[in-house]
Formats: sequence, C-alpha cells, structure tokens
Amino acid sequence: MADRDLVRKDRQSSPASSPRGTNYLLAIAINDYQHCSKLSNAVRDVEAFIELITTRYHIEPAHVTFIKDDQANKKTIERTFLRLIKTVTPQDNLIVYFSGHGRYDEHFGGNWVPVEAGTSDDDWTDYLSNDLVKTYLARIKSFHTFLIADSCFSGAFFAERSKEKNLANRVDTEPSRWGLTSGKKEIVSDGQSGKHSPFATALLDVLTNATEPPSVMQICTLVLEKVAANALQTPMGSALAVPGHQGGQMVLYFREDEEAAWQTAQQTNTRKAYADFCDKHPRGKYIDEALTKLDSIEEKEIWEQVPKNSEVALRRFIGENHTSPYVAQAQHLIDQLHVSIKLPVPLAPPTPTIIVPDHMVLVKGGTFQMGESNTAQQVTLSDFLIAKYPLVFDEYDVYCKVTDLELPSDRGWGRGKRPAIYVRWFDAINYCNWRSHQEGLSQVYLINKKQVSPNWQANGYRLPTVAEWEYAARGGQHSKGFEYAGSNDLDEVAWYNQNSGKRTQLVGQKKANELELYDLSGNVWEWCWDWYDAYSTKATNDPKGPDTGVTRVTRGGSWLGSPILARVALSSSDMPDDRNSDTGFRLAKAAVAL
Repeated sequence: MADRDLVRKDRQSSPASSPRGTNYLLAIAINDYQHCSKLSNAVRDVEAFIELITTRYHIEPAHVTFIKDDQANKKTIERTFLRLIKTVTPQDNLIVYFSGHGRYDEHFGGNWVPVEAGTSDDDWTDYLSNDLVKTYLARIKSFHTFLIADSCFSGAFFAERSKEKNLANRVDTEPSRWGLTSGKKEIVSDGQSGKHSPFATALLDVLTNATEPPSVMQICTLVLEKVAANALQTPMGSALAVPGHQGGQMVLYFREDEEAAWQTAQQTNTRKAYADFCDKHPRGKYIDEALTKLDSIEEKEIWEQVPKNSEVALRRFIGENHTSPYVAQAQHLIDQLHVSIKLPVPLAPPTPTIIVPDHMVLVKGGTFQMGESNTAQQVTLSDFLIAKYPLVFDEYDVYCKVTDLELPSDRGWGRGKRPAIYVRWFDAINYCNWRSHQEGLSQVYLINKKQVSPNWQANGYRLPTVAEWEYAARGGQHSKGFEYAGSNDLDEVAWYNQNSGKRTQLVGQKKANELELYDLSGNVWEWCWDWYDAYSTKATNDPKGPDTGVTRVTRGGSWLGSPILARVALSSSDMPDDRNSDTGFRLAKAAVAL
C-alpha cells in the first residue's frame, strides 16, 4: 500500500433545491508522476467523485474541469485557476479537488506536487504551495468555495480553530470558504491498488448514502469519523484561512426535478407529500406554498379531532390554537351549545398572580418564527421569566465562596457587574439549583454526575430554552423585528469585537430591547438548555430541543465575536464542559402563578 508523500525524509514526527448561481468543479488527479513514485488510485478516486457529483448533485458536466496525469503540470493548473478567477461570479460556487502527492518543508510549508515536479531539495519551485493555492482561492470571488485535498501535509490550509463557532442556522445563507483534507501535516494512504484511498472511500460513501442534501459541515464530520476509524491518518475539515468566509456552509443539493416534485405533492395533497417536498427543496421557489399547504392540512387535522358537542373541548381548542382559521367556527359552535341548552356564558377565571423578582422580567407567551427565514420554525411559547442581565461576578462569586469552589478567572478585567465568564454549562446548572435552594424554591434539575433531568413544572431557576431565549431577544409580543436584540444598529445594544476593547464590559450599559432586557446581543455568549441540532420546520409548542446530543447551544455573540454573530436568529454551541472567556449565562424561571 503506497503513501501520498513525496519522499520519506520529509515526514514529520509530530503534529434538493436549485443552488444559487452556477456550481463549478476543478478536479486534479495524478497517478503517473514523471519523477516521483507513481500512485495507483488518485485518478480513479477523482473520476468516481466526478461521476457521483454530476449524476446525484447539482453540478453540470459542462462546468467540470478535469486535469489528470500528464496534463496536470504546474503551468496548466495555474492557468486554470486564472481562468476561474475571470469566470466565477459572487453568485457561483466552486469545489476544488486535488488528489496526488504532497510535500512538506519547515521553510516552505505544505505543497501540492504537479506531474513534472522533481524530488530534490532544489525542486521546491516545481510545486504548488498551499500559500499559492490559497492566494488563487482568495481571488476567486465565489459565494461558496469547498477545497478537498487528498494529499500529504495539507493541514496548513486551515484557519485557527480556537475562535471558530458552530453556527446551526447559517447553512447556505452566508458566503463560506471551507476545506476538507485527508490528513494534517502527515503521511496519508493511497489505499490498495485498484480500489480507493481511505479518504476517497469515506467521501464517496458519505455522498452516496446521504438521505438529505448534506452541508459541508456534515460531510466533513462524517468523513472524519469514517477515516479516523479505518486508517492511520487524521483528516481535517474546517473553515479555510482564505478571505471571504462569513460563517456559512455550502449545501450539495440533489439533482431532482423540482417542478415534477411540486406537481406530485399537489396531486397527492397529503401532509407527508408536502413535508417530503420541503425536506428535498428547502430553498425551492415553491417552499412558501408548500409550507402554507402543510400548515393548512395540520390545522384541519387538529380541528377534525375536536369533539364538536363539547364546550370544554372547543374552548381548549381555542386556547391552544388561537391563530387557527377554525377559531371562529369553534366559537360559533359554543354559542350554539349555549342556545340549545340555555346555559349562561361562563365567567372568565380570575387572573392568576405571578410574582416577578426585581432582577427578572415576565415574558408573555406567544407565537413567532424561530431561526433564519429560510429555515424558520413556528414556535408557540407559554409565559416565562428571564433575567434582565447575564449573571455577573457579584452573584456567582457568592455561590463559589459558599460552596468552596474556585473563583473563575476574570483575566484581570474586573469582577463586580461584569458577566461571570469561564463558566461551564454544568456550572450554570448547579448554580441554578443552588440559588433555587437559597430562595426556598423547588430545584429544576435532578443531577446524577453528567446526567441532568429537568422538572419543567418546578418554580426554581433554570437556563432558558433556545426558543425562550430567542423569543425574549426578539422582544416577545412587543417585537419590532430588529436584527439584533433591541436595534438594527449593533453599537446601540451590544459589545462586540469592534467596540469592546477586547474584553467583557459592565452589564446594562447599552440600550435595552423591547422587554427591557440587556446584553442579549454581545458581551458574552449565553448557555441555553438545549442540545445543539438543526431546527425542525414543523410548528411546535414550548420546545425543549433534542433529547440527546454532544454540544449545548449558546446564543447572542460576544465581546470577541464579529457583528454577524450577534444576530438574534443565530445559534452556536460548545461542549458542556468547556470554559471560555466569552461565555456566561442568564437565569430563567417558569411563570408559576400563586
């Protein structure tokens, strides 16, 4: 089994919707090197990728440039990049796939090896350096760029990961520059002759078996898992150190006739038919009509299940479905029941009393669209309470001293009314239970080591759900539709990387939002209860997120983040054991009436 390095002495010992614009593919594969050791599978790997990507996904063969073996010299490759610079527009997407030898040097970094390159220490000018490839990619003004490299020593392509955040709702809505490589700065395998390399095997398997259009992050995650489990190499998948990345992800949409799919959905006219259409064409031109049809069918199904001779059932329907088109019909039936049995109209129940602590705000429930507009989910929430400010050091330090915990670092910025930082998700959960006990309230969380079970009926403190956090940040029933929490002018409401002085700031110094809540955009990311996952598109009441997961959601952006991260619709995530200088939390509480 061969490896895709050039010379052994260079080894290191240590570390289905129509897409916007046109999708281009530049594929480079070299088996028959003139001076380097020959490979067995590079051309086979790329040919299989081209066949799959042009038959199952939205890339036309006319927009594929395939350079292989003796054609893949440095001059031809560079000329092709120059042509792409002139051809690709900001509405287009580009995939670049290189499969061949790589070489690394401490002075020259990682390099792709063209077909004619030599092997001596004097032949570095024959190579295409990672830096040169990044320079070309920087000049190609595509909307999405996805670089795939199955060669040794390709790890230098990537941006610094320490500041990366996983953004759940920006798939395909913002420009991106992503890369997926078969290894870090290490040797990678060419695989058994006549088959595929371990990297190509994993990539082809992921793309072949995808049941819904995969995003770049999903592709990278699955390929990394498969290769790491079956080969002695460590793939990398992340944002590239290339200008133009704004946090989005390319999505590979299936090649399917949307018009035919829409006709089929209309003819079938069932909940499943419209739901399947929405899953396959989330950005299609009929998506709004499909969602309207789906909503209408769901409303009708709910109404048909209501007993029409029961006033209690009819009133419950009105209370739980106040936006339904069948509310007027339900009220008419109630009136008819009163006439037929000559009952007086019942008096409205007394308004319950809810005690709101001084440091919190009562948020009246309602229905809103959660997430980005293209993947929004209709959510209906009950009343709840949420803190006016993120929890500050003055509050958290008392807890640490009483429970003999080490005080978290403030990095020398000061404590007091600054948000508590370096707080894990588990720390926030424990604080909620402790404060509930201190105030004579029922504890929300049953904690058994790493297992946390909530009692949502308890009257104690807890973390907000993702839906509650976003609803509150948008202003609840008083929302004015701002992009950030309280304004479309980020400087009015948030501390972020351009105005924070590179540190946290005292809470409450910026403008409040419509509910008199502060610092929901910027200052610190805030832990939420939910496990991290993509939003569903189905309407739901009081969602609590998925039952299991790996990371927990954080919201709101921070002093360290860029402006775009402070938008109220965006989700990020961290491991629940992570402590960060830009992450804190905010208390929430059920609106329990006396």
